[in-house]
Amino acid sequence: MRRSPLSSLLLSLVVAAPLMTAPPARAQTSATETAKVTQLFKNGKAAFGKGDMAEAERLFAEAFALRKSSDIAANLGQAELEQQKYRAAAEHFQWALANLLPSASDAQRRAVETGLAKSRAEVATLRLDIKPEGADVLVGELNVGRAPIASGVYVDPGEVIVAVKREGFIAIDKRVMVAKGTEQAVEITLVPKDDSATSAAAAPARVDSGLKTDVTTTTGADSLAGTSRKSLVPAYVATGVAVAGGVTGLVLLLSANSKSNEADDIRDDLQTQGGCGDGGTAPASSCADLVDRRKSIDTTRNIEIGAFVVGGVAALVAGYFYWDALSHRSSVDRAASARLAPRFAITPKVDLSRAASHEGGALQSVKLGLSGTF
Repeated sequence: MRRSPLSSLLLSLVVAAPLMTAPPARAQTSATETAKVTQLFKNGKAAFGKGDMAEAERLFAEAFALRKSSDIAANLGQAELEQQKYRAAAEHFQWALANLLPSASDAQRRAVETGLAKSRAEVATLRLDIKPEGADVLVGELNVGRAPIASGVYVDPGEVIVAVKREGFIAIDKRVMVAKGTEQAVEITLVPKDDSATSAAAAPARVDSGLKTDVTTTTGADSLAGTSRKSLVPAYVATGVAVAGGVTGLVLLLSANSKSNEADDIRDDLQTQGGCGDGGTAPASSCADLVDRRKSIDTTRNIEIGAFVVGGVAALVAGYFYWDALSHRSSVDRAASARLAPRFAITPKVDLSRAASHEGGALQSVKLGLSGTF
């Protein structure tokens, strides 16, 4: 396996200094543990050199668990980067850069900085501003500690849920959409529980849908009430698709019927001239024109069926969005619980079967189906 210049440079650091001198506190590590770390590091270098990145990652990770060293972290990050594990690679390169020893050369520093830049280009960075201090913070499944969170948190592109909770406050789950190579600030402020009027409404965790591109601090009962309404825009869009599908299907239906009537007239005329096919005496050009018309009719009917199916599915989806949006306007409690409902998607399937014939394969059967995720 051909390695990048960065990989070669990092490995050269391994050969030159398998374990850089650690700070005084780490120097107290037992000789047995030091020997084990050295052997793991050496084996990791060998696996990396052979192109076995998974094994190199395992060995470097085991060594790093025993001894936190910048050279181990950098090589662990490189093994992860080679496997496109960008988030983990960014975390280890960041640690290596922050803990790089004073004896490290400029080339070594540039190698780590290059690895960090490549990794960060494929992930997103969250800058968390969480209040109050001491609140527990989870980003996805990762427990990042308690507020304040000083350093950025690397996450994979897509939807990320930031969960914040603390005793005596209303917990919040905030959904954030992030793109790779971006850095986004996320502000969350927990609201103290009110043991009198709002204790019942405060029981479930508040959920921020994260649909807005800007990130704002969510505080107070007004913001909680504001999240109880859902936009009807998706319903309007689905309705438009349903209408377009229905109108298109209707137009194609009328067109196919008109073409079919014309083809029937041509067929009857050819029958009076002796008919087509084996032994027929009708003009060959007229018979070929009839076949082309039949094929055109079949194609039109196939598209017609697809348009009706798409319109029907869009109508179902629009109905769901109307129901979902309107049902969320009744109360704040129903809004908070409904936002935890799983997403779903519906996909139409059309299976067209033809029967072989001399007139171009007439449509024999149509199978319609719906598949989806919930």
